[in-house]
Formats: sequence, structure tokens, C-alpha cells
Amino acid sequence: MQIKKIGFDLDGVILDNTTFKKENYKKVYNLDFENWQLSANIIDEFVPDREMRKKIGTLASARKFTKLLDENCIKTLNNLNKKNYELYIVSRRGLSDNGQKAAWESINELELGKYFKKIIFCENEKEKIETIINKGIDIFFDDRIGVIEGILGKISIPVLFDSFDLVARGIIKVNDGFKVIKNFKEIGDFVKENEWFGGVC
Repeated sequence: MQIKKIGFDLDGVILDNTTFKKENYKKVYNLDFENWQLSANIIDEFVPDREMRKKIGTLASARKFTKLLDENCIKTLNNLNKKNYELYIVSRRGLSDNGQKAAWESINELELGKYFKKIIFCENEKEKIETIINKGIDIFFDDRIGVIEGILGKISIPVLFDSFDLVARGIIKVNDGFKVIKNFKEIGDFVKENEWFGGVC
């Protein structure tokens, strides 16, 4: 099967949102964290108080982020465009109008829109998983294990984006069948290696 559609999560894959969370846990609660401790799959262990997570998460979801998580992001997106892949963003920023507005402000300021065929905001993880499947996306990169588990076996290649290298460091555990990459250079290499999924040339 030929790969045509490639999808990306927004926060935690394209945009850096943990720096904002780190700053605001310090500002609001006077708590010091490392960025990796506030990443999607591990934050519950370091911030067990659900209300605290919700408060900072709400602040983050309505925030415009203008820092890319990876300096190779634009180069990789540009290279994928040149190869005529259809690129998508599927994000959970759709829970509130403020969240969508802030996300669009981020996308517009960084001029990301020109790289993507479609940008879709979902209200929750279930809707996000359904959207990824229904859009027929071949490869999807997400930093949340729950999303990857939801699309595993439903799309060709789900990939966990692990920018803090937590899997290799043994900090988080994933299923043996999980594909894991940690930066956009690896994304470019991974797509190239799987251009014809199943090894058909």
C-alpha cells in the first residue's frame, strides 16, 4: 500500500507546550518541574492533583504557542510537501472557542497552514481517534499513548512521538508493537523508509 496521507498532533509534537506548563506550575503553585515531567504520558505521576492539572491545562489550551518543539520541523514538513504527501493536523484543541482561536493564532504566526491539506480540531480523544481513522490517514504521529492505542490496527502506521526519549530511558512503557520516534529528523527518515508500506516498490 502506498502512503499518501500523514497526520500530526499539534501540541507536544509540532508546538512546545511543556515550557508554558512548567512556567505556570511555578507561577501558580510555586512548584518546580522539568519539562519532561509535564509531558502527556507522565504528568499524572508528578502532578497527581487532577484540579491542578485541569487548571494549568485550561490555561495552556487557550494559549498561543510560537515555539516549535523541534528545529527540524519546518524542514521536514517542507520535504514531505515536495514529495506530494497530504499532510494533516488533528488536535484536541477543539474543546473551546478560545482553544481553537489560540491554536489558529499559533499556526498563522508560524505560517504552518501552507504545509497542511487540512487542520482539524476535535473536542476529545474519542473524536480525535475517529477522525484519524475516518480520514484514511496512513501514518499518524502523536505524543499520547492513548491515541496511539486507539488507532493501533486501525491505520497503517501509528507512531508515538517521544521527544523526551522516555521510552528508551525506561521511564514509560509501551506495547512491543509500538513504533516510537523522538524528533522530526527521525520522522523524515521514518517516512522515507516506509514510503511503500510493506516493502512494495
